[in-house]
Amino acid sequence: MREQFDRQLVDMRQEVVAILTDVDVELHDAVDALVEGDREKAKLTKKATRKIDRRCEELEDKAYQAVVLQQPVASDLRLIQFIIYSDFNLQRMSNHARNIAKTAKRASKVEVPGQLLDLLASMAHLVYRVLGTLAEAIVEGDIVKAATLPELDEPVDDLYKEFYRVFAQLQEGDDIDAAIRVVMAARMLERISDNAVEMGERAVFLFTGKRVHLSDLPDLDEGELRHMYVAPGRAITLGLEEDRRVAEQIPEVDLADEDEAPDDFREAAARSLSELHEQRERRRAELKAWREQMRREWEMNVAPHAAPVPGEAGPAPKRDGGESQAKAGDDGEGSESGKSGESD
Repeated sequence: MREQFDRQLVDMRQEVVAILTDVDVELHDAVDALVEGDREKAKLTKKATRKIDRRCEELEDKAYQAVVLQQPVASDLRLIQFIIYSDFNLQRMSNHARNIAKTAKRASKVEVPGQLLDLLASMAHLVYRVLGTLAEAIVEGDIVKAATLPELDEPVDDLYKEFYRVFAQLQEGDDIDAAIRVVMAARMLERISDNAVEMGERAVFLFTGKRVHLSDLPDLDEGELRHMYVAPGRAITLGLEEDRRVAEQIPEVDLADEDEAPDDFREAAARSLSELHEQRERRRAELKAWREQMRREWEMNVAPHAAPVPGEAGPAPKRDGGESQAKAGDDGEGSESGKSGESD
């Protein structure tokens, strides 16, 4: 029973990482659809995010079943708690990506101010960096990387504020409704980044057993951070070798609907885990190549027009009037984001 429970924990926390990776992929597609005005890609992205929602619901059910049936303690309980809370954050990220895809479908019929689209592409690039760092921190069990998440999130917040300054400078001939939709998409990106930071805090609790705000971690040196680790259970470490070791220790058991268990059960389990890791590595390589292409395009086409990210040199944007219009866009944000969970 203990070995089977270990396997269940391994499967669940692998699913968390897999869902996070898929959310990252769908967010790329949603932003691309909006920037390029691709209605078909937006439609496919909406469908994909609904599949992610169903996977999150299934993962949550498995986590609660494990609590009821196994009564976990210590690191096992922290892992299940991390899975349940992360499941909520992943669902919110998926909903926000779907709302960006909805915006892409609607905005494709109108002329969206180009400067706002440039800002959106710049902001998305920063959010991809946050999600990538979060995935690495979870997979590697690295609280040092998790501690960098608030710092990576700050430029996202700063660039989001820039949207309202640009919005206030729109001319009479610009489509204000389309501009508001892009600002709402920027709001979704900002919320995705915030959810990623929350997941980072949950991961730190998983690895240390301590309630620590990520904003407090930069005050500690790396040695102090490493000292915070507690000895984890087998199901917490996310390395491939650990997966194989857990799989090899799972005994052959009688299955509920079969007369006898297959002889190659352990080999099949280890092979399945290995294939999952290989698939994830290929996906991460594809994402890395895509992000590098995005970075090059950003440096060539967007950087000369976008507001500088804090810490980088560049001319300060002109400030102008229009506070009432910016406030109107901000007020519209609440009603739009409040519908993030609704169907189109």
